[in-house]
Amino acid sequence: MRNEFAQVKALHPGRFFTNGCQRRLSLPDAYLSLACSMNPPQTAKDRLFAQAQHDYQPELVAIDAEAIARLPARADRFSNMIVGLSGKPAGRTPEGAAAYSIALNSLNFMFWTPTADGVARYHWGKEGGAHGLQAALDHVWGDESTPVRLRERLGAGEEPAVVDALGDISLPRRRAQFLREVLSGDALEQAAAGLVAAGQSGRLTSDDAEGLANRFPMAYGQDAYLMRAQLAVMWYAGYLLEQGIHVDCDITVAASYQMPRVMRSIKVLRFAPELAAKIDSHTLLMRNSAEERAIRSATVLGAQAMARHLEVSEHAMVNVLWQNRHACGTVPYHLTVTTDY
Repeated sequence: MRNEFAQVKALHPGRFFTNGCQRRLSLPDAYLSLACSMNPPQTAKDRLFAQAQHDYQPELVAIDAEAIARLPARADRFSNMIVGLSGKPAGRTPEGAAAYSIALNSLNFMFWTPTADGVARYHWGKEGGAHGLQAALDHVWGDESTPVRLRERLGAGEEPAVVDALGDISLPRRRAQFLREVLSGDALEQAAAGLVAAGQSGRLTSDDAEGLANRFPMAYGQDAYLMRAQLAVMWYAGYLLEQGIHVDCDITVAASYQMPRVMRSIKVLRFAPELAAKIDSHTLLMRNSAEERAIRSATVLGAQAMARHLEVSEHAMVNVLWQNRHACGTVPYHLTVTTDY
């Protein structure tokens, strides 16, 4: 045991405890990290957590284990996400719902634009943010159960067409490029068929998200945390739940901008004063900077720790955090110009 402990400390010098209750790695997690160093991760989810362990920098963002331990274990208050697809034309068939989930989440990022006075938030009609995107996509999708109208209007991947369809949205050129890839040929239908088959097996996982990233390397493959690819899987699982079909949805979708905001508000994440000041003053953080990686990794690992303590799935954990995002008051989210989330 002593030799194993020495190996763990050698792999992660200083990564056990900081002052007070802030922790880098718990002993079990440290042993898991040692095991991963000896045995390469076998699943996409294993690889995501290995990435998070690598990126974790508690001197910037630390997980407060004691704050997690104080959370009341009320599993009855948790549920998996439902998405409202059953009542839409795309939801008439599993294939349509899967295609919709993939198309929507290829665009599901950055609903704000930097301005001289701060940021301007995206709206479409009366809806804002992700709900605004969904409303715009519903309008383009029309009353078909397949993506035929979406492909006709946006399949060419032209920026003006995206602006015409989605309105004043950030990074329209990138969104046009993503749609060109997703809507090319029958790639979307093939990807949807893969999700349908996975759902029929009773299990949807981060491996299915990794499959989307491999099929659509531009739209889904650029994010080390597969955030939007996993959201697409989570959306399809939500549709199946609406249909009364329960599937095991084993994913981790915390590496966004709302999740760390919520976890900061409940003191599960503790930010270094300088980084907190940057976030509070709406200072842009560079994509893939040490600060952004620290935020995303701590959120992934913290959400996992919360789910384990509360004895719920990470799917349900993230859903509850998302549903409570409006209860955070004036706590701001970090600003990074990115297509990852």
